[in-house]
Amino acid sequence: MKLEDLPKHHAVLIENSERDTVGVVLFQELQQQSPAHRFFNHKILDIDMARNIITWAQTPYNDDRVALVSFNTIGLEAQNALLKILEEPRPNVRFILLTSNRANLIGTVLSRVYILNERTKNNELLNEAEKFLSTPFNLRMKLPYIIDNISRIEKINGKERKDKEAIRIFVLALVTTLQKSKSDTKYIEETLEVASYVPDPSSSGKALMEYLSLLLPQTTI
Repeated sequence: MKLEDLPKHHAVLIENSERDTVGVVLFQELQQQSPAHRFFNHKILDIDMARNIITWAQTPYNDDRVALVSFNTIGLEAQNALLKILEEPRPNVRFILLTSNRANLIGTVLSRVYILNERTKNNELLNEAEKFLSTPFNLRMKLPYIIDNISRIEKINGKERKDKEAIRIFVLALVTTLQKSKSDTKYIEETLEVASYVPDPSSSGKALMEYLSLLLPQTTI
């Protein structure tokens, strides 16, 4: 997921079962745009955290700012506290709410945000990551999804280039899958490092995927 894919709304709610991975990807993009953006990342978002978000949003600032608020669960008090600022935000402040389960959100909060459900898309990505890791080393680069992923083209300013963001998101999905299978931490750390190399102009997405196909152990979930 990229920031440019999100609707231009003052408050967007993304429901994604892998909120940690998605949060990291989105905030990396936000940091490249401006240091004024803020990442509020909490498993449980309580009233104190909500007040911190409100204080940040109400602090005068000339340029546009985005609050990326990621949580697994959120308390009722916190939701009620955030209602007003979601309903009447400052002109230059936007909110991206990211949760793994929107079921605990009250109706009045849901009515004030644009809901984007990425669960199905994300599950498909994780399924492909699981398939990659469960495939023998010599066959991984022949998987249809991998062939398509490393050959994708995107247009930027009228110019075509390989879509490295798609590769990076897949590599991060591999990290999640390795964590689920309780793989050795050395493989998780190395895969995270590979993800950081992908955006580099001098890097080759195909070469990095070939490296991971030989490095990572064959696993089952």
